[in-house]
Amino acid sequence: MVSRHVLELCISPKTLISTLAKEPDKPASRIVKQLFKNHGATIKNHGGAPNVEEDADELDLVAKCGRFPHRPSDLFLQIYKDVLHILDIDPLAGQVSPSLLGNSGVIPLSVVSVIPDIMNHYADLIVHAEAEIFLATNYWERSLSSDIIAGSLRKLSERVQARGAAKVVMKLIYDRGNVKQAVKHRILVKPVYWSRIGLPTEDEIPGIALEVINYHRPLLGTFHAKYLVVDRRVACLNSNNVQDRPNIEMMVHLEGPIVDSIYDMALMSWSNAMNPPLPLLAKPPTQPDVYSFKRDNENLKYIDPDAIFKTTCAYLHEQHVGNKAQGIQPNARGRPQRGSSVENVISSKCKDFIVQHPNMQASDPSSSVDAMGCGSLKSKPENLRDEILEKYPNMTPLLRMDSAKPIIDTNLQGQDTDDANANDSAQSGSGGSSDRSVLTILATAGTFTGSHSQSSDSHVQGDDGSISRDFCPHILHEPHKPVPIAMVNRCPTGTPGHYYVRQFPQDVAWLSAVRYAQKSVFIQTPTFNASPIVSGTLDACRRGVQVTLYLDLGFNDQGEMIPFQGGTNEEVVHRMYTTLNSEGNGAEKHLEVFWYTAKDQTKPLNAAMRKRNCMVRTVSLTGMLLAVKFMSVDNQIAILGSGNQDTQSWFHSQEVNIMVDSAELVSAWLRGIDANQNTRLYGRVSDKDGVWRSQDGEVVQASGIAASSFFKRLKGLGSVISRIRGIGGF
Repeated sequence: MVSRHVLELCISPKTLISTLAKEPDKPASRIVKQLFKNHGATIKNHGGAPNVEEDADELDLVAKCGRFPHRPSDLFLQIYKDVLHILDIDPLAGQVSPSLLGNSGVIPLSVVSVIPDIMNHYADLIVHAEAEIFLATNYWERSLSSDIIAGSLRKLSERVQARGAAKVVMKLIYDRGNVKQAVKHRILVKPVYWSRIGLPTEDEIPGIALEVINYHRPLLGTFHAKYLVVDRRVACLNSNNVQDRPNIEMMVHLEGPIVDSIYDMALMSWSNAMNPPLPLLAKPPTQPDVYSFKRDNENLKYIDPDAIFKTTCAYLHEQHVGNKAQGIQPNARGRPQRGSSVENVISSKCKDFIVQHPNMQASDPSSSVDAMGCGSLKSKPENLRDEILEKYPNMTPLLRMDSAKPIIDTNLQGQDTDDANANDSAQSGSGGSSDRSVLTILATAGTFTGSHSQSSDSHVQGDDGSISRDFCPHILHEPHKPVPIAMVNRCPTGTPGHYYVRQFPQDVAWLSAVRYAQKSVFIQTPTFNASPIVSGTLDACRRGVQVTLYLDLGFNDQGEMIPFQGGTNEEVVHRMYTTLNSEGNGAEKHLEVFWYTAKDQTKPLNAAMRKRNCMVRTVSLTGMLLAVKFMSVDNQIAILGSGNQDTQSWFHSQEVNIMVDSAELVSAWLRGIDANQNTRLYGRVSDKDGVWRSQDGEVVQASGIAASSFFKRLKGLGSVISRIRGIGGF
């Protein structure tokens, strides 16, 4: 039963936001201590954990411990109940004020795609900020992705000055390990260093008051959270860092009261005194009676799914044609040697493929350094469109070079009348501050010429560069009322060791979700080796729960091989099937494991080989790696955010996740995840030994199912160090 103390914490009007608003110049860490300075005495006076109402229905009482729009499902409440028990030990275990732990909101947009698509949405929100921005990422890397953010800041600054408004205040927090953090975990990054990491200088953004800190808790307490909050009215929660990686990632766009929960968490993570303070601390947003969706939502007007699909097909087709022209086989075995003809082709094409992505642009190419070793873009922004069209004449994205809303060609073949009318309406009144423009460069539609005209409607036929019509990176959700949402985060733990997971809401939520599952569990994660989730999964299979895992093949194998990390995905999956088969109860039939298979592929991609069509270390539209962090249970609740199902996320990193109670949203996410990859079609491994085999007996492996040797584990130490620093796209 929930204790009286926890109930009082959850219904209290006191939050970090409201208290800091009264003393905005104070450090948030000091405010938090004042808020909960009597926590220990309160527990003692209440006799530990007394019941509030002995005759009350337990789950009904749990429902009172959140600002939910209606009574959540029993499954949601069972999980939430277990999370609430942690507050008796530590009221701030959730990295958010207890009264904001459970809340509500709507999710009008989800993106399951590569990083440029997510950065594009970030940029649109940033450009239209009115008062403040809070951006958090694990790893900020000077890259084309950071150039997108930098370009949007420059554009925002111009807009602020044009309207004669007060400066927009922005806070940026990231993690890049520094020896100074042994003494002080949060280090101010002075403006003199901004240009070195790809941020605009102070002179370039006179309309923005920017403050940047580098946060890490040595040794292993990585700040792994990734989110954006704009004007306390909208938040994005995503799986990717601000860097260029060929990963499939996931982002959700949230509106409603849940935004304040994320905002409160952001303030707690910042901890330091803010200079200047965020201007909306004392100005809580007014929530609408009815939320807007799709074209009616001002934040989503730039998204045209049909146009995005056509551009996607054109991009992928040109990539495939370029490969064949160079004689490079998409599924060629092995990795090209340095200095080989294939390696030379890759080096020359790497930059081109990144630039060609319709949502990837460089606002300041002269200073851009591609973190993947491909050099910087030499073209000025106004010349990038011509460069793309000159080199790839068969792909003709419609590009808009000024600040107006992206133009959608209303005469595109196959577009219906309603879409055309919507586009005409959207284009009226171009120019001015009311436009929903985003980037300096944005490709919004594609046309096809000659023999390529059928590519947009084709289905996967092998490695021909075609993708099926259901491919849709942007999921525009159907209108819905606010749904129950809970924050299930994890605070950082720097000390080495596998600490008791019952102290952290993220870990408790994951374990409880699997334990309470009655029908199904679905998990998509790049790495799967944390001992609690492995054991929980096996127990669920033994109960007859159908468990589906979408995992990467060969991702970070060297790092996962070292002692106490849990092993590679192949090793773990092989052990799981070996265990279930040896028990002889048929439980192995309830475990389905799939290696990630890209949308234009018919067999899994070996991430260890960096095989992605012809490209080594570059961006592919349909993704070389899977980095989505998502769990759903019984098609009713979902837990998603930054946390991986690996040892680092379970035992050390600071993570941010939400638990959502909505069968409709879960169904849409599951459809969207499957629509943007071929994993379910082609990625299934054997339930005998966990090895992937084709119908003709071909075996695809990375490190293999055998236990790693001592030398392999020793070699993996370098990968672990990179992991702790946030390098590698985790």
